[in-house]
Formats: sequence, structure tokens, C-alpha cells
Amino acid sequence: MRILFAADQHPYSAHALQVLAKLAENTWADLTFLGVLDKSMEQAAAPGTVPAHTHPTLEALARYRDAFLTHWPEGNSPYAPTRQQHEWIRLRQGLWEHLQVARGAMKELKIRVRFGPTASEILAAAEEDACSLIVMGCTPGEQCLWQDDPQVPQKVVDGAEVSVLLVKEAVPIRKLFLCLDESDITQDALEMMNQMASITGAELEVVGLTKAGGIKREVFPWLNAVYDYYKGKGVPANIRFSETDDFQQFISSQVTEGLLALWLGKKSPLSRLFKKKTDSIGHFVSTCRTSVMVLR
Repeated sequence: MRILFAADQHPYSAHALQVLAKLAENTWADLTFLGVLDKSMEQAAAPGTVPAHTHPTLEALARYRDAFLTHWPEGNSPYAPTRQQHEWIRLRQGLWEHLQVARGAMKELKIRVRFGPTASEILAAAEEDACSLIVMGCTPGEQCLWQDDPQVPQKVVDGAEVSVLLVKEAVPIRKLFLCLDESDITQDALEMMNQMASITGAELEVVGLTKAGGIKREVFPWLNAVYDYYKGKGVPANIRFSETDDFQQFISSQVTEGLLALWLGKKSPLSRLFKKKTDSIGHFVSTCRTSVMVLR
């Protein structure tokens, strides 16, 4: 499993890092920390130099790495390098330098910067690295935004082929709402929510979406299986129902704290709900008052 942590220099990214550290402690996933800068900053850099090395985003990435590594007691981190060695590094054509590098960590922690449109580069990085999950912070309050490029969270959620976790700045997660329709949720998605319940200690509300007050007979055994799965994992869980047509009203009135998880598999009727409406899932998520996980 690889997790992509997309971050900038603002406080919501530092808050999301705390959730990422707990996830990494449970999953031992390989990690990529990613910052995105304007394309012009790379083009202006001299050969052999670090582009925009004093840019606030790059300075923040270094801080996040250091803070992440201190999450474990000294000597216990699977991400900390275990040996130093010298390697020849190509600086530019015709010029190499013998530099000291750190190797030997049990799990991979990469710090990378890309150049171009922020959301597009985040999505490209997730695809190239075959990531299972994208973790991002977002602003508190009535909207879920990025400060320098407000629509980044919305664009990432709309464009991602993998699960996305948007962590609301400074909003504690005490309840998890897992919203399911009549399509089978994958084992990976079930386990992802189990991990979230484990790191937060939150109670789980399994919300079954119904149509005209009804739910297909064959769905009941599957919904009960989801409930039994979490009970077997020791996760406090309840089942409740909501009309699909009233789903957005349900979210605005009932889901006011915690984390909202939406299962949007390829055959999910919930996916089709957002495609039929003017608002995309990204726009819906961008106006959510809670942290959000879009499961795919």
C-alpha cells in the first residue's frame, strides 16, 4: 500500500499530517509527501540547483518529514534510514558529485515536488506511484478548500481513481458515517474504514441508502455482513437508513461532526446520483462541514 500526502504550507496540511502519522503507524504503508509549485519556478532554476529551495511549500515539506519521523520513539520508526553511504549523483550533463545519501529504511518515505497545475499534478503523482489513498488537509468551516488554490480538493476528488481522505483542519473525528447503497463495497474499502475507526476510536454509523422507503431484499444480508465485519473487529457500529433522494439534506442536517465516508464504486448508484445532478461529488465534498473520505 502506498499513500500520497499532498500538502502545502498552510495549517490544514500540518493537521492532516497528524492523521497520516496514525494511519502509517497502523498500516506501515509506503509514503510520498508531495508539494506542487508553479511551472515557471522549475524553468527558472539553474542546472544542478534545487528549484525555489526557499519556497514556503518546500520548507513545509521538510518540516512535515521531520515531524512525521518524531511520531515514533527514537530507533523504532520503519521510515527512518538505518545507514549512510556515498553515491555518485548526476547534477547535469557532464557533471557528477559524490554525495552522502541515507539508505536502508524498512518502509519508503519519499519527498517530492512537481511543477504545474496543483490538482493535475497530484492526480498524476497518485497514478504514477500506484497509490491506494490520497490524504489532504482542507480549511475548517462551511467549505473544504485550499488557501492558495481553493478548488484543489474538489478537483482531486472529482478526478481521482483511488480513495481520497480530506481532513478538516482542527475538527476532531468522533463519529464515522459510512454511506452505502445497493452495490457491494470492496474489502479494501471496508478495511480502510476499519483503520480510520482504529486511529480515531470513533463510533461507526453504517447508513444504508433506500429508494422510496424500500431496500432490495438481497441487500439485507450484505448490509448485515458489513455490520458483522466491523463488530468482529471490535468497532462500535450501528445501522440506520436514509432516502437516496434526500441524501444531501440528510448530510446537511445529520452529519455535522466527524467523518463522512462515501462508497463510490464504478457500479454504485450513489455515483450515478452525483452524475445526474448539476453538482459533482467534488462540489458536494467542497461544501461539507466534516472531514470526508471518498472510497473507490
